[in-house]
Amino acid sequence: MIVSPLDYRYGRKEVKIIFSEENRLKLMLNVEAALAQAESYYNAIPEKAYVDIKKVVDNSEVKLERVKEIEKKINHDVMAIVEALTEKCSDGRNYVHFGVTSNDINDSATALQLKMAVNIMISDMLNLSKTLVKLIGENEDTIMVGRTHGQHASPITFGLKLSVYLSEINRHIERLNDAKKRIIAGKISGPVGTGAALGENALKIQEKTCDILGITHEIATNQIVDRDRYIEYLSIVNNISVSLEKFATEIRNLQRPEINEVSEYFNDREQVGSSSMPSKRNPIVSENIVSLSRLLRSFITPEYESAVQWHERDLTNSADERFTIPYASILIDDVLNKMNNVFSNLYINKDEMLKKVINDQFIMSESITITLTKNGMPRQDAHEFVRKSSMYAYENNIGLKDSLIKNGIYKFISNKDLEYAMNPSKFTGSSKEICRIIIKDSEELLKYVMGEMYDQ
Repeated sequence: MIVSPLDYRYGRKEVKIIFSEENRLKLMLNVEAALAQAESYYNAIPEKAYVDIKKVVDNSEVKLERVKEIEKKINHDVMAIVEALTEKCSDGRNYVHFGVTSNDINDSATALQLKMAVNIMISDMLNLSKTLVKLIGENEDTIMVGRTHGQHASPITFGLKLSVYLSEINRHIERLNDAKKRIIAGKISGPVGTGAALGENALKIQEKTCDILGITHEIATNQIVDRDRYIEYLSIVNNISVSLEKFATEIRNLQRPEINEVSEYFNDREQVGSSSMPSKRNPIVSENIVSLSRLLRSFITPEYESAVQWHERDLTNSADERFTIPYASILIDDVLNKMNNVFSNLYINKDEMLKKVINDQFIMSESITITLTKNGMPRQDAHEFVRKSSMYAYENNIGLKDSLIKNGIYKFISNKDLEYAMNPSKFTGSSKEICRIIIKDSEELLKYVMGEMYDQ
């Protein structure tokens, strides 16, 4: 019986595999093999024991079905793996899981899962960055109405709007890339963090094990990896989800019929928008992004609670973390890919954007105020002059230009100055320069991060 929507509706196979039962078992066995290798290196166990353990692990001789069978009997998940591995060993059977505790294996395996998930997440964001770079380049001159408080404001470009989004994604890439060294950490130090059972080379065995696995390691800890690491991870995931919800919400708003400036791709030949209204073309992917983003942000709350443990450790984090990290990781990958798909296939109604700019003279009130000030009128007087002219125009249902002329603007500036001040294309400021700076920054970040990922 399938219960979780992750099993049939949400999430990509590439990420769900990372958190599958089969992969979790494989990673835990890899930790056991790496541990045996490190212990053999420092003569804590015989070399032939390590070779035997590694052979069993590499040949995938331990089966999930057998592990479950043992767990059902002994009621301990990690010990079930240990016993199943021991059954398959010969020379190594006396040294499986030597000197360690369950969470040495558990948390080190989680670090391996996080490493894979983080690399996929960074790749997702780099793909989204590339999509936005392309859109920005195509729309650096696409003029549109800016909006504040849901009302028309000064003109902007669509490229500038997207540059704001891209700059956020770039910062998320930097955050996650920088946080990897803190997030992806294992431990091999026993049930209270002393490493006593591993002897005088305990710290070296821990370091060697984690080096073999390609992860960093704790120094001072108790029975578990400190959960501030997981909290930082989920905080970054949540931060990314807020940006994605922000982007998706803007697309939903701009797709409203009364605005009609952008819209999601809609397959006219086959797609159904409504079970009752056949005409509907709804922004369902953007809405889905919003919905899932709100859900995945909730997973950090139990992780905050899980960080509070009695003494050197209790079990209150265990059940929570079977949900928090896997679900958040799967869902953030899902919404990142959906967001990239939305932007990759976005319909941009440039004609409607321009129409709204041309048809609303009031969006040039800031420009007119600046022009009056540059021509000698005190700034506050200029602001009040344009404000009164705007209110008069609203009350009398006339254009702002006619109202300004009626109120005597030509006493202060020429007709040529007024025409220039009311030209939206002359009042987008540094929009194009900003677009190009953000594109350049993105391309440099891409090279840097890809270089780091290649070096790993």
